[in-house]
Amino acid sequence: MVAVPSLLSMGFTWLYQRPAAELIRNTVILAGSSLCVVFAWFQGEVTHTLLYNNEFHMTRFLTIYLSGILLAGFFSQLPTAVWPMIPFAVALGLFGNSFLGLFAYSAVLMYTVFLAQTSTNVFLMYFLGGAVAILLFQNLDEHFRVGIPIALSLLFFAVAQMACLILFINEHLSVGMFVFPVLNLFFSGILLFCVLKYFSYAIVHKYRNRYMEINDPEFSLMAEMKEIARKDYFLALHTAYFSERIASAIGADCALAKAGAYYHRIGKIFKEKYDSQMSETDVVQQICEENEFPPDIREVLRECMEHDYRSKESTIVMFADAVVSMVLYIFSREPDKQPDYSQIVAVIFKKKQENGSLLNSSITIHELNVMQEIFMKEKLYYDFLR
Repeated sequence: MVAVPSLLSMGFTWLYQRPAAELIRNTVILAGSSLCVVFAWFQGEVTHTLLYNNEFHMTRFLTIYLSGILLAGFFSQLPTAVWPMIPFAVALGLFGNSFLGLFAYSAVLMYTVFLAQTSTNVFLMYFLGGAVAILLFQNLDEHFRVGIPIALSLLFFAVAQMACLILFINEHLSVGMFVFPVLNLFFSGILLFCVLKYFSYAIVHKYRNRYMEINDPEFSLMAEMKEIARKDYFLALHTAYFSERIASAIGADCALAKAGAYYHRIGKIFKEKYDSQMSETDVVQQICEENEFPPDIREVLRECMEHDYRSKESTIVMFADAVVSMVLYIFSREPDKQPDYSQIVAVIFKKKQENGSLLNSSITIHELNVMQEIFMKEKLYYDFLR
């Protein structure tokens, strides 16, 4: 990580026949910056501040960073107005975190400016453009709403080009001096789209197809559950109905909540199928491995099994399971009685809050109120459970 940038710096400085002083400056600054990037990465791993699942993909980030340094050597020989730096900044931010991406981007941009021997206006233009883009793209979710961030990033960069380049050209305004900036915006937009497409494939929707499979009521594991524990199977279906509705209402992960509702009892249901000496935790881990469950649903199942409700999805599953189980229990004891559903829901919510079930949960009071309101409005569905 430090040696490769140093060698590239020395190689490009020699190739372009720059003085020894520039060689020393470029190499020392780039090597020092790279060392700081490595430190920031490992600090992000320790403090769990890297975005998404990036802590498991250091190679991906380093490849982008080192590729940027390599390309910087070639960009420096092009007109400054056509450097496609904005997509590169976004890639570093998405596959690391905002601070790490901005720091690494600044190091590569500074090196490019040194090699090109251009003005500070160029550095400021690309630095501010990259910083704004990193900030705009730091919170992408499964909805992947990228239209406004793309438009704002390119618009800000266009304004920065106008302020830092065109206004300082000592020539009469002409169509020609706008050609390079317009080309830059065009190619930056295309490359930005490619970066976001890969990000969507590698991170945002990495497990989308798998969730579609395991959330199918006819999935093999669900079919097996239906055969050996029919009561638990239908309980899972009803729990999943509420979990998906609530997750959608409060902005949680619908597919994850639904999967959690389907499989949160598999440890108890399938324990007899495996070694009787195995714990429920081991049984769940074994099932997750056999069925290739994504990491997020494994964590939700662990939280449900250990009653350590931290995520919004596991909290939703806990309440949905409690409400459905209570309604079914009342119907089994007194099938002709018309229960007071609002009172049942209110008692369950009060009990869960008093017994500490929400102590570590990330769910908010507002989201909790929305959840309770949804349960209280589903009176027709409860009658369907008879």
